[in-house]
Amino acid sequence: MADALGTAAATGGFPDAVVRARCTRFLAGHGRATALGWAKRLMDSPELGLELDVYSDGPAMARLEQETAALLGKPAGMFFHKGITAQQAALLAHCDAANRRVVALHPMSHFAMDEHDTLDRLAGLVSLRLGSDIRHFTAADLERSAERIGCVTLEVPLRRMAFMAPSWDDLVGLSTWCRARNIPFHLDGARLWEVAPHYGKSLAEISALADSVYVSFYKGLGGMGGCVLAGERDLVAACRPWRNRFGGDLPTIFPYVLTGLEGLRLHLPRMGEYYRHACAIAEAINRTPGLRVRPGVPHGNSFQVHIAAPRPAVEAAALRLAAAEGVWLVNRVVETAWPGESMVEIVVGAATMEWSPEEAARALGRLAG
Repeated sequence: MADALGTAAATGGFPDAVVRARCTRFLAGHGRATALGWAKRLMDSPELGLELDVYSDGPAMARLEQETAALLGKPAGMFFHKGITAQQAALLAHCDAANRRVVALHPMSHFAMDEHDTLDRLAGLVSLRLGSDIRHFTAADLERSAERIGCVTLEVPLRRMAFMAPSWDDLVGLSTWCRARNIPFHLDGARLWEVAPHYGKSLAEISALADSVYVSFYKGLGGMGGCVLAGERDLVAACRPWRNRFGGDLPTIFPYVLTGLEGLRLHLPRMGEYYRHACAIAEAINRTPGLRVRPGVPHGNSFQVHIAAPRPAVEAAALRLAAAEGVWLVNRVVETAWPGESMVEIVVGAATMEWSPEEAARALGRLAG
């Protein structure tokens, strides 16, 4: 591993694929995915004997759509290969029905930070950014806006804001404000599965506040990819041509579908367990010198760890630990606004459950020097 570590250091690469491939223990998520591992999981799928989906039509896909819509308490669901596509379709359908083009969203949301302005440049919608780097926007922020809003969308939890969720009262307030004005409310629920235990509410209770909900299968549920958009039947029908227009009707996408169904069975029932373990690990980390968790108590199975050391030093320490002990702690290290401080994300999954809170905190403490 020393040779691989030297190569990584020379090229400035992090994470280093060679070092990571040789690791046997992982702190975050469900562990390292491999092509062989995916193949074995597909071979074990109960739906493997069903007919293939062909251009978004097939029994396994229909089962995934129906099961997801039922979990979310919505009449209908539609599978998409990518969340960017699903949410553009939803917002376009909502804004077309309202005959308004302005979409209210958070400046730290996936729409604003990770999609190269796709709503404005590709969908032809107008982004209205509300809220700040440290809080979600509320109904009061919407009330102060002078724009003719066509749709309101909220990412719950908001990954770029330390995976924080709005309070339940604020979420209800947004829903109430929108419904009083007949403005559609869409939930970016890529990690909605993960935040339900924090609210102490069912997925259907949370989704009932919104007119449409998008949920992902490849994050907390550990699938290969894909998502479902759920809502009223008329809305889902209006999104169907947009899926085709955006290139989402693939000849077949059965691996995504089968691993999505697997995630619903394997990881969704464990979300409460993952959440409680995340809170316990966060508590242990907050007692560790050089580390602090944001938020102090996680809102789901994911949170940020801020480290009192610069990014290059943290990356080098993580690679040294991986090369020497076969332990992979973090996938990405980023600089913060504070000089000499860096941040990593911890996502608690099946692999994390093998770590005690104290053991995880000690390992992360080694990154601080």
